[in-house]
Amino acid sequence: MTTDTDLSGPADTRVMGIVHTAMRRDIDRARAVLAEWPYPFDEQRRAVADHLVWLMDFLHHHHESEDEHLYPLVRARNVAARPLLDRMNADHRSILPAIAALTSAAAAYKNSADAREELIAALDELRGLLFAHLEREENEMMPIVSDTISDAEWRWLSNEYNVKPLGPLELSDQGLFILDGLDSADRQAITEVIPALPRWIIVHLMIRRYRRQAFRRWRTREFTSLKTSLGGRQEVMTSAAPRAVWDILTDVTRIGEWSHECRRARWVDGATGAAVGARFAGASKSGVMRWSRTCTITVLRAPRELAWTTHGGIYGDHTEWRYTLESTDSGTHIVQTYRVLAMPIWFDRLVWLTTPAHHDRRNALHGDLTRLARLAEATSRGPA
Repeated sequence: MTTDTDLSGPADTRVMGIVHTAMRRDIDRARAVLAEWPYPFDEQRRAVADHLVWLMDFLHHHHESEDEHLYPLVRARNVAARPLLDRMNADHRSILPAIAALTSAAAAYKNSADAREELIAALDELRGLLFAHLEREENEMMPIVSDTISDAEWRWLSNEYNVKPLGPLELSDQGLFILDGLDSADRQAITEVIPALPRWIIVHLMIRRYRRQAFRRWRTREFTSLKTSLGGRQEVMTSAAPRAVWDILTDVTRIGEWSHECRRARWVDGATGAAVGARFAGASKSGVMRWSRTCTITVLRAPRELAWTTHGGIYGDHTEWRYTLESTDSGTHIVQTYRVLAMPIWFDRLVWLTTPAHHDRRNALHGDLTRLARLAEATSRGPA
């Protein structure tokens, strides 16, 4: 902990760079999630959109605090800094329309996945303006701030305008957002400005809430204790044409011919063939374990893309399976992806204990695609 004597020295402005890093980190995370296929599903889409709206509000307040409190103090004491301060203020004004555009695009994306590309464009526009400004502020402005005000004044400004106005939940959300991924030295620089009791609550209790929220939007291993693989991708080539593969893939009653685990399936709820919204029930077996799942077809673009979602019922697990077929000069490139959309912790542990084959499914799933490819090739050749 910094002593009173230390506070009389130059302002320790490391926190500014740490906060900037957190903003850059999540802007880049959002850009990657939105641009990398398969794109966010509904729950994740809404979580990403909500977080970006929150982040834009955080950024706006961050700039407002600088413009109204920090920079006027520096301007009053350091005449030589005024041209750079003018540049900082001009940067903030130029970024305002990009903040508004991103907020609007995120709201549209929350309502409809069709706004995904609009949101990516808004992120790129903001990123181009903001990242250059943040680097200039860290490299040029912060050394001047450090030379102009004391560490005691820096801490007072931070506490008075960035910490005290926040309610407990806001303080927790902002604190954990900034702490995400920090090393021990940077982590201490942030936590030491928070009083002891709120700090303990945030770091030891509220972290669970933050991890749940972060997992909903980013779907990465670092934010979950699930043992189950969160997703996977397999691909094979076949000499068969896309239509031959498609006809087998969309006839779910044939799934037992190529799947290592799903032994049979049947259309249910009046469905007789593949269509968006059509449902089928599959029965699976792995080792001594047997289970069934009802599935709903969510994407059907003949003969290129098929996706369905499994419904776990009382178990609460849901998984999306997606197949894409790309025509090539020599046949078809088949890609299978899956991603876990929901998995309760208790059920994850049960599956881990009772179904060891699910610890690593890569070889088995690649085998499925190979059998699918051979079936399509045999169909293309016709009877011997």
